Amino acid sequence: MKRFLTATVGLLAASAVPAVAADLPVKAPPMMAAPPPFSWTGCYIGGNVGGKWGQSTDTVTVAPAGAGAGGTIAFAQDRSSSLIAGGQLGCNYQTGPWVFGLEGDVDWQRLRFSRTIGATTIFPFVGGDRFDARSDWQASIRGRLGYAWDRWLLYVTGGAAFTSVTVGANFIATTSGGFNFPATVASDSKTLTGWTLGGGMEYAVTNNWIVGVEGRYSNYGTQTYNAGLLATIAAGALAAPTFTFASATQSMKLETFEVMGRLSYKF
Repeated sequence: MKRFLTATVGLLAASAVPAVAADLPVKAPPMMAAPPPFSWTGCYIGGNVGGKWGQSTDTVTVAPAGAGAGGTIAFAQDRSSSLIAGGQLGCNYQTGPWVFGLEGDVDWQRLRFSRTIGATTIFPFVGGDRFDARSDWQASIRGRLGYAWDRWLLYVTGGAAFTSVTVGANFIATTSGGFNFPATVASDSKTLTGWTLGGGMEYAVTNNWIVGVEGRYSNYGTQTYNAGLLATIAAGALAAPTFTFASATQSMKLETFEVMGRLSYKF
């Protein structure tokens, strides 16, 4: 009987242990801290590559001189396209969803424009006279205003644009009034300042690497270039070949549009 009572008490005690253990509080596993939201604040440097399209209008004027009254010839709009590649450097500051920035860029390009006169009766131009222009680089400094959704940024941008344009004039040799007039070749270069406006979208792939796409329109206005001096016959000197010179100018308006892919490293 004693052994039976001892065994019964032991079984009751053993069955009570799991119940007591189940009632004990269990320590919860530590919670992982949420990663901080991405911030666009900081400076960056990067590169870009894309396409550029330019259009220009051109007017060439020869001033009156000697026996000639001078003349003006206007060309239809000409277009050119080019690969564009370069780099950008800038800084952003984010407050709430708004991102304010300042950026500068410099890019290589190869825009070429060329116009050749066909048959014409506009004095003193003759068929074969050729006028061209080229631009090999562009740069800008711009403000940026963007709206961010975590790692996405949609922005507008605008500011000052700069480019270098070199124009050339080639008046071919001709004969008039029994006199031979030599060819005239001239070249003139200017660095132009205009304005640019556009927008784009960027995505932060990591906390440092940012990819994006941007499009911009730029307008450099109308500039006048030296197109050389043309020999003309002095007034009243048809019997004696006395010559003077008439100045020629070339006025060109330039507009461009570009789309580029961008890759930047944020510090």
